[in-house]
Amino acid sequence: MMRKLMIVGAALAVTACSTGPQPARPFDDPAVQKLYNMPTPEYYATLKIATMVAQNCARYSYDSALDLMVNEKRNEVGRGSLSALSLRNAIDLETEVSQRSFAAKHGVELTGADLCMAADAESLENSAIAAVLVPVG
Repeated sequence: MMRKLMIVGAALAVTACSTGPQPARPFDDPAVQKLYNMPTPEYYATLKIATMVAQNCARYSYDSALDLMVNEKRNEVGRGSLSALSLRNAIDLETEVSQRSFAAKHGVELTGADLCMAADAESLENSAIAAVLVPVG
């Protein structure tokens, strides 16, 4: 009896999770695959930049549902948030380098600037950053 209740409870939990917000892009989308296949430091640097872009451009929002889905899949293979703790210094260094590269590539500052032109360029490129940026409206 207790086992049946646990199975029913687990099924309800899975059902409840699947009714939440859905990612804007499917997992097999090329930009999502770029994000999924990145080394851990580059992955977290990319997410940080995408978050900054979404915060500084009203035309795009950050796809936290996709972020969660990709992170869960990366955790399954040992490259998600569970592995990031031991790579904190590498992630910080990669984030700094990636932010400078992004700023130079698009001729922008990441803080306090309108980043919509950079977001548009990343979307046209179908980059890993674009994978988690969702056009608003």
